[in-house]
Amino acid sequence: MTTYSHLIFDLDGTLINSKTGLYNSLSYMLSEMQLDPKGAACIDRMIGPPIQDGLKQVLGFNDRQVESGVRLFREYYSQKGLYEGELYPGVAELLEALQAQGKKLFIATSKKDCFVETVLREFELDRYLTDFQGAGDGALHTKAELITRLMDRNQLTASKQIVMIGDTRYDITGGKANEISTIGVGYGFGNSAEIRSLQPDYYVEDVDELTELLAG
Repeated sequence: MTTYSHLIFDLDGTLINSKTGLYNSLSYMLSEMQLDPKGAACIDRMIGPPIQDGLKQVLGFNDRQVESGVRLFREYYSQKGLYEGELYPGVAELLEALQAQGKKLFIATSKKDCFVETVLREFELDRYLTDFQGAGDGALHTKAELITRLMDRNQLTASKQIVMIGDTRYDITGGKANEISTIGVGYGFGNSAEIRSLQPDYYVEDVDELTELLAG
């Protein structure tokens, strides 16, 4: 069992299996823009990274297209998509155990703040958290910057007793950029080989392994 004092979790793909809502939001966006989604694989590749990065890297959108795509994505997501998900089995029990041990729990996610607040209430995660950092009004989306802002606001200095836990390379590189510990999870939306190649301090395949590592 590890002895981290402060734990920062990613949200989508780490605590919540939100693939259905994200998939439907992306499908709506592509349909409204009259674009061929080119099969499920195309959409799958856009789930995980910040939406702006996915649109640029996967679809090759220019800045104007990214702006339109993000607006349409959020149009569906704000009404339906954010409710189309579920906690990964064992997550609530893990957070409850960590809270009982006196750990400070946080979330860093590239969702807009208004979405984060709704999701945390909907999935009853707010009861476990000390604080969260979202993307504000949507302008922020690099995980490194989100972690920095969260740490600064909570007066946390870089320490290996603080850990970033997430399912994509953004979580690992963001944690390393802030000189904190990192844990990669293999059950979310990221590429497990890519995560391993970044050499996080730990890598786990499922929530049970994560629970054993963090809570004993």
